[in-house]
Amino acid sequence: MNSIRLMFSLFVIAFLSGCMTTKSYVDPTYGKTAYSDIKSVATPYNSNVSVEFRRNGTHFARADSELRGHVERTLRASGVVVPGAAGANYSIRVIVNNVGDVSGAAAKGFATGLTLGAAGSLVTDYYEATIELVDADGNTHSGSYKHALHTTIGNKRAPFNMQPTTPADAFGRVVEQTVLNFIKEMQEQGLLSFCEPVLPARA
Repeated sequence: MNSIRLMFSLFVIAFLSGCMTTKSYVDPTYGKTAYSDIKSVATPYNSNVSVEFRRNGTHFARADSELRGHVERTLRASGVVVPGAAGANYSIRVIVNNVGDVSGAAAKGFATGLTLGAAGSLVTDYYEATIELVDADGNTHSGSYKHALHTTIGNKRAPFNMQPTTPADAFGRVVEQTVLNFIKEMQEQGLLSFCEPVLPARA
């Protein structure tokens, strides 16, 4: 699914600005964990996985499938969790809420469209994620995380001197970094126990 649907403010400015080039940038502030920070386990945890994508607090079911794909790929690549395995006695629930200012995005997009991209626009989509882990004993452990994705349209300089990517890839990185932050936090609490650093596995 086209990830532009996940960012409704981006959709608005893209619509108003026609075929002008859009570039997305993952905010470097929030990605605090790399795969090398994750500790391996003797046996990966089998876990059921459920997800829900929201836009300003309202469930947007059409984005659930893409969100699930990114979550499950990251869990597998961590080497710590095997999602959807038979006999799972753990469960992980991921809720991602895309918080955006649609009226502000529309105004910026309209101005960019009027100048045929000369003015340029920068729109930021904020993400608030809640991840819950229910262990084999039925205890719930949760964490809350924030992230942001910046998109330029028309003649606008890149924020933070970052390299641009596509909206689909940028959203995938946001989810990946958020899930890795969660796994590291759980391990620091003695959950999803570990013994040595691991490199990312192929999804």
